[in-house]
Amino acid sequence: MRVNLIAVVADPVGAHRYDRGMPSAENRPSVLSAIEDAARHPRPVWGSERAYVLATIAGVVGLGNVWRFPYMAGLHGGGSFVLAYVVCVAIMAVPLATVESVAGGLVRRSPVGTLRAAAGRWGGVLGWLVVGMTVAIMSYYLVVTGWTFGYLLDALRGRLTTFGEFTSGLASLWLMLAVGLMLLAVVSLGVKSIERASLYAVPVLVGIVVALAVYAQSLDGADQARAFFFGLDGDRLSDPATWRAAAGQAFYSLGIGQGVLIAYGSFVPAGTNILRSTTAVALTNSAVSIISGLLVFSIVFTFGIPPAAGSELSFTAFPRVFGQMAGGEWVAVVFFGLLFLAGFTSCIGGTVVVMSAIRDEVGVGRAAAWTVGLIAVLGVPSAVSFTGIGLRVGDAPFLDWLDQVTGAGAIVVIGLLGAAVLARSLPRRRLVAASGVDPIRLGRLSLGSDLVFRWAVTLPPLVVVAYVIAAIL
Repeated sequence: MRVNLIAVVADPVGAHRYDRGMPSAENRPSVLSAIEDAARHPRPVWGSERAYVLATIAGVVGLGNVWRFPYMAGLHGGGSFVLAYVVCVAIMAVPLATVESVAGGLVRRSPVGTLRAAAGRWGGVLGWLVVGMTVAIMSYYLVVTGWTFGYLLDALRGRLTTFGEFTSGLASLWLMLAVGLMLLAVVSLGVKSIERASLYAVPVLVGIVVALAVYAQSLDGADQARAFFFGLDGDRLSDPATWRAAAGQAFYSLGIGQGVLIAYGSFVPAGTNILRSTTAVALTNSAVSIISGLLVFSIVFTFGIPPAAGSELSFTAFPRVFGQMAGGEWVAVVFFGLLFLAGFTSCIGGTVVVMSAIRDEVGVGRAAAWTVGLIAVLGVPSAVSFTGIGLRVGDAPFLDWLDQVTGAGAIVVIGLLGAAVLARSLPRRRLVAASGVDPIRLGRLSLGSDLVFRWAVTLPPLVVVAYVIAAIL
């Protein structure tokens, strides 16, 4: 049975009781006290490891795969970006996601509370940076979710238009505000039904993406798309910007540095092999991203769309292929409906991370209204960047600029620091035990989750050294 995550976080007798009345930084409990407190007040948990994996997949698979991955690949050389992304998932994202999930299961507090328990006042500051990152990402993610809602409405009317026509007025702004109101209603009243629906919607969405990708291989531009998407460019591979963008996409799509994995991990049942579960989530998430990219670029090269079109790439491509398919109008309705649901449930997850921090740490009432209002207000510049106003930063729409700053820069820094603090400050033996990983013995050598936590501490200085070397060369 799946835990109703939002209801638990919002329940004043549930998750809230663990953070209410937190002592000041000068008198905070020790790490061991925080862990013992979590053990004395067990939370509801996912029904099984399988339920945890499915719930996490439902939480992270969505617009980051179908919308963001293809446009980032288009900007950074196709196959070179794909290879860099796969490497970053394997050596960075999976270990760091494991650390965040294990820490959430060990301390069982909000992201701010978990980082404060690990590292005191400065851990709390880092926790707020995580929340701030989530707010920034959510501010433009809400706009993109509004686009999916707008395209769903157009598909229902049988009037799919080009992206330029779609954004020629103030539609991006009004749709963002409409989705914000829906989000406020859901997080205020409870989301049990929509959470349940997302568990079914995400597999259907993945099935549709796979089916469309297979169909797209019959298009005229499929060969060119495969050459672009899987071909390697030495200059791109040696460009630090490609690796920075790939690392950002790996962190972005798995929810690293955004508090979501800590929150989900706080409901992990005892005995769950979190490394195995995280690997399963990462493999599924990466497969959906790569299939989505193959689909999008087959359409892009067939219809002569520039691969480096930016954040509008997928929304330019999909209406084209639906217009060419037999029964495409019905496929469009189902596709955009499920894509909207996937984006909307991700909005809920991000909103809950921010909402719980505002309520539990600041102690204000009406946390849902404050959270959604803050996200919507900060989302206005991103929304109007795709209207007739056309707000830009340099040559890029404001939304694209903010996505690059957060999703290809700040999220990597915060994700690396957060995981390193958790892996270094929380008791190593407790972390290893909470990971649920049985060590593999090769003679006298024992390979287990301890290596994951050591690697998480080692990664930040290695990344710094890599960037310094790249700058010098």
